[in-house]
Amino acid sequence: MNEIYADQYGYTLFKAFEKELTGSAEGAATFALGMKLKPYKTIAKLIHEACSGVGTDEFMLTSALIRYRDILPQVSGAYLELYENSLKEAAEKEEGGDLGKLYAKMVEHLE
Repeated sequence: MNEIYADQYGYTLFKAFEKELTGSAEGAATFALGMKLKPYKTIAKLIHEACSGVGTDEFMLTSALIRYRDILPQVSGAYLELYENSLKEAAEKEEGGDLGKLYAKMVEHLE
């Protein structure tokens, strides 16, 4: 689908969404498209976003780890490919204490 669109219009659907949409509509549309075309990389980016910037978005990180637990091994591979860091290392260093231990348990089987 993305290749056909790119062949016809000269740019991908992702680029089209960036050009035509803004704000949360753009984010929602590109996330939905990403989940159709590249689900593991899309989830890896979501987890990375939860861990980036000042402070961790604990709700987003916890939700992603729980919601996508069945495909975390594939997401972990995509995360490593995108960020040259393991998902386990990223999750462990984001939080200390009991929450950090919980994240470590949730992703320990990935290595």
